[in-house]
Amino acid sequence: MNKREERSHKFKLLFSTLFYEGEEKEEQISHYSFEKEEDDEDVIAFDCLPDEEKAYLEAEVLKILERLPELDSMINADTEGWTTKRMSKTDLTVLRLSLYELKFQEEIPKKVVLNEAVEIAKKYGGADSGSFVNGVLARILPKLSPELSDSTEKKEKKSEKKGKKEQKNSSFHIVLNKKD
Repeated sequence: MNKREERSHKFKLLFSTLFYEGEEKEEQISHYSFEKEEDDEDVIAFDCLPDEEKAYLEAEVLKILERLPELDSMINADTEGWTTKRMSKTDLTVLRLSLYELKFQEEIPKKVVLNEAVEIAKKYGGADSGSFVNGVLARILPKLSPELSDSTEKKEKKSEKKGKKEQKNSSFHIVLNKKD
């Protein structure tokens, strides 16, 4: 099983838990099963995986479930007007999975996590899911990776300087109508 298949299964397992409370979530994971989707040629059906891979995926999703309060607080802190309760279930699941990978699985390159998150959001979410997930992760990522926030700050300063240059070069006319 490659990382894309693994991520796809984790997403589906995690998504299936959204509809259950407490201990039922863990029980639901053990009942997870799905047929291979026609357009999902990269992913092997869960039932066809060896038992050790199934157990690994279930254990990984349980780790994510343990961290949900922390992950949700990170999401809520950086989304203006959007709480986890207002988000679509697919977008929320993608955000939780990708934040978990960004924060606790540092061996996975951040660009890969971001790209995969957007792709999963586009595939399973609504029309704007890819850009929504990308926007939320872009706001959170600098807090997780200080080296990325340095480059973001440099881009913002460069943009500000460019804006000031444009202001200096721009002209405008004021027209006054005088009443007699």
